[in-house]
Amino acid sequence: MRYISLGWLLCFLLLQAPALSCAALPVSVQEGVFDNLTAPPNVQPILNVSDNSTTADTGSALLTTEQYDLAIAEAASMLNSNQEDLSLKEKLADAYIARAWYYKQKRLNTYTLDDLNKACEIAPEYYRVHYELGRFHNNQWQFSIGLLDLNKALAFKPDYAPTHNERAYSNYKSRKYEAGLVDAGRAIELDPTLPRSYCVRSLIYAALGEPGLAIQDADQAVRLAPDDAASYYNRSLVYTASGEIALAVADLETTLRLSQDDLLTTRAGADLRALKK
Repeated sequence: MRYISLGWLLCFLLLQAPALSCAALPVSVQEGVFDNLTAPPNVQPILNVSDNSTTADTGSALLTTEQYDLAIAEAASMLNSNQEDLSLKEKLADAYIARAWYYKQKRLNTYTLDDLNKACEIAPEYYRVHYELGRFHNNQWQFSIGLLDLNKALAFKPDYAPTHNERAYSNYKSRKYEAGLVDAGRAIELDPTLPRSYCVRSLIYAALGEPGLAIQDADQAVRLAPDDAASYYNRSLVYTASGEIALAVADLETTLRLSQDDLLTTRAGADLRALKK
């Protein structure tokens, strides 16, 4: 029964982690759409704090981690009874990862990285800890470090589409466009239903001066995620780079209508005002 209850709790907590969507906030096509990892639309952060928060603010945020702490304690207790069980090590790592992304929603990056590193120490051969570290370092614009993490993740699970997609983004941001195309293509081959893979590839095509291919992929991302504001925002960037201003304006207006993310709303609003001048 403890295994079952912990499993349900971990599922619930991990669902609070950022979804694999197009959510993020660029300032241009060159910067891309995934630099800010945010909560999915149905998960709204309680606080808006940063690593420079006062002790009182940070303490308030930490008081709300009880459910995550409980999952970690239960998983640790199970592992103590059988320290050679790899599945239990992965459950404990998953519990730390869930709390890490809770901290990320609160912009407590130091706590986020601490928990991700703990997960890696517990289960160093678990692909997911390296994948999540890669996502975190990409979010911090540490793309060379992110690439190393993602390479490790793929060494342990080479056919995981989200890792190929995340590495495609690392390569894109590092201006390694051909490598990025290979990874995005592999991600799409493995799972053609992930909108973010098409978003990343569309940005690479735009950077390579291939507007037709860029718009084709941006369109597919919207078809796959018609309620995802950031899919429209991504396509607005591609339209802007292609000189299709009227279409970019329409996508920005849709972004503002659908967005539940304050940062995305702010950026889309700024872009819309700039295009309407």
